[in-house]
Amino acid sequence: MSLAVFAMVAWLVMIGFVLVPKWLTLTEMCFLYFIIGVLSVTVYTVLDVNLQWVPVAHDVEKSLALDVCRFIIIPFLLIMAAGFLNSPLRARWRWILGAAMMVPLMADDWLIRAFGLITFTSRWNIVYSILMYFAFIAVLALITRWFICLERGAPKRP
Repeated sequence: MSLAVFAMVAWLVMIGFVLVPKWLTLTEMCFLYFIIGVLSVTVYTVLDVNLQWVPVAHDVEKSLALDVCRFIIIPFLLIMAAGFLNSPLRARWRWILGAAMMVPLMADDWLIRAFGLITFTSRWNIVYSILMYFAFIAVLALITRWFICLERGAPKRP
């Protein structure tokens, strides 16, 4: 059941990603996707395996549902947030839209816990999740800005 729910959420997130205006190029989005993959796998591995603060379920269906969440839902939401923060909109709207991306991330986090894909131990709670996602969004916005400047400042080929 959890895999079906997260597959449906993944489809909704992908549809939303297609409908949202893009201010990033395909190269920038692919670069961000791989950066998000490295960051999220590292952070979740440290939290699960090393610290055991957020242990994951060992059921096959729940593991696949968690993989759908970690490799489709979270990266696409974070790419949208980084796109909003690097958009040509006014600074106030950029930060409002970037912060608004916390709502689906927290809803996804709630679904993950509701279906028992992860459990919080006494050392981890929802506030830490909010801080982690906010840090992800801020770091990705900075990395995106760096990559955009790097791409624009590159020497032109003849």
